[in-house]
Amino acid sequence: MSPRTLAIIGSGVAGLCAALEAARLGLPAILLTKQQLGDGNSSCAQGGLSAVTAQGEAAGDAVASHVADTLRAGAWHGGAEAVQELCASAAGLVNTLEEHAVQFDKDASGNYQLGLEAAHSAHRILHAGGDATGAGLVAALTAAVRSAERRGQIDVIENALVVDLDFAGAHRRTVHYLQGDRSLELDADAVLLATGGLGSLYAASTNPQGATADGIGLAARAGAVISDLEFIQFHPTLVDPQLHPQAGMISEAVRGEGAVLVNELGQRFMLELDERADLAPRDVVARAIHAQYQAGHQVFIDARAVETLKGAGFLARRFPSITARLKACGLDMALAPIPVVAAQHYAMGGIHTDTRGRTSIPGLYAAGECANTTVHGANRLASNSLLEAMVFARNAVNAMGADAPGRACGIGELVVGQLPAVQAQAPLELPQLQSLASEHLGVYRTGEGAEQLIRVLDASAPVAQDQRALVELDNLHTCARMIAYAAKQRTQSLGAHHRVDAASQDNTGNTVRYGWVLDSAQPMIRQLENKEVHA
Repeated sequence: MSPRTLAIIGSGVAGLCAALEAARLGLPAILLTKQQLGDGNSSCAQGGLSAVTAQGEAAGDAVASHVADTLRAGAWHGGAEAVQELCASAAGLVNTLEEHAVQFDKDASGNYQLGLEAAHSAHRILHAGGDATGAGLVAALTAAVRSAERRGQIDVIENALVVDLDFAGAHRRTVHYLQGDRSLELDADAVLLATGGLGSLYAASTNPQGATADGIGLAARAGAVISDLEFIQFHPTLVDPQLHPQAGMISEAVRGEGAVLVNELGQRFMLELDERADLAPRDVVARAIHAQYQAGHQVFIDARAVETLKGAGFLARRFPSITARLKACGLDMALAPIPVVAAQHYAMGGIHTDTRGRTSIPGLYAAGECANTTVHGANRLASNSLLEAMVFARNAVNAMGADAPGRACGIGELVVGQLPAVQAQAPLELPQLQSLASEHLGVYRTGEGAEQLIRVLDASAPVAQDQRALVELDNLHTCARMIAYAAKQRTQSLGAHHRVDAASQDNTGNTVRYGWVLDSAQPMIRQLENKEVHA
């Protein structure tokens, strides 16, 4: 019997690790990426990789502590089994990454330079290149994939935007994709979605432009369950894009080194809001910053005391990428506070999976930000995203090679609702969608706002300038509808989902988990033949 052929869609750290695991197992793999190999959100990650290593254990850290921190940050909404597997797998993943030539930062004695980030109880964050961990991981893994490609173990198809998945056959799955102006397809025994996030849905996001909810759109049109999508994390410290649009975000690790948040009066507003102050979980800090702006204040991150305490040049050495980017915008965090705002950063929910990447559709798997393994609960713990993407991508490939053709994940006690088919055809373009999502699906939400958005989205049809833009906008439109329905359904606040009209904040662990499916979805490849595309 010949090995199963796997199609892997996406080339961030999840897709790259999946391809390398397939090569290790001797499974024929085809990796499709809509840009160049390695492009995407993973390479932008300034933070690090959370892992309890032997060095950390010797200093008093433990996997159990990492598990507790993850569950606590997730407002006790995370899946305990998935969290345990995530944290217990971290040290082994670090060893595998080093075998692929990833160079984690070490001191002169050869010990890891372990950092501290918000809501972690110990120094357990590994970095590469200071504040360029994502770029370091992607570069090393991309080189390893290219090497496997030269050996004939992996086929790579670049500039391929996957449009649809046809799972009509009993055992064969067809992937439809656009490459330039050509419509192409390939067959595989199993498909892994590793397409990243949905940041392009929002006007202000830390994600790159290609984060267009592609995996969620593909899975939803295939009939898969999408869960926990109301939980959208907002990063507290994006440099104010209205003042400095090219400056990007300032990693949480800067606050881990001792930087603080202040308003224009120099007041440290986090001290009275949370015992962890500036290192409180991201949802807490993001809401505090949002509240400052609503009260007419401006917010800054102030790292000057860190530079004074640790010596001239420390920030530039510790955060070389951030320093260079700020310098290009005329900013220097060693000399002056930097204006920041909260911006969309990460989606905790996504395509519902088990810990082996199986979705509710046999033969379809998902990993990385587009998936929901339930590890992040209602709010992701800092530096758990790269870890999750790689741990569960490798798990998924092992399952793809071994599962019986009809195997799928169970949905347990998931409460699944149906989104009705879109009826009307009012045109909707990307800027309008971004404005609506930012207003109604942002840091603060209300039931009335969600209902208003649902009415608009259910009565709209995406329009764009070309086929590629239309496919991406359709994916974002589908994703926005699911977030809106989920935000309306969850009437209490929980973690990153903050309903200002809720009677109370529920951080005790609401056990209800909501999932959504499309009532009906015409394949996108057919819609391209009929939908309006502006010339």
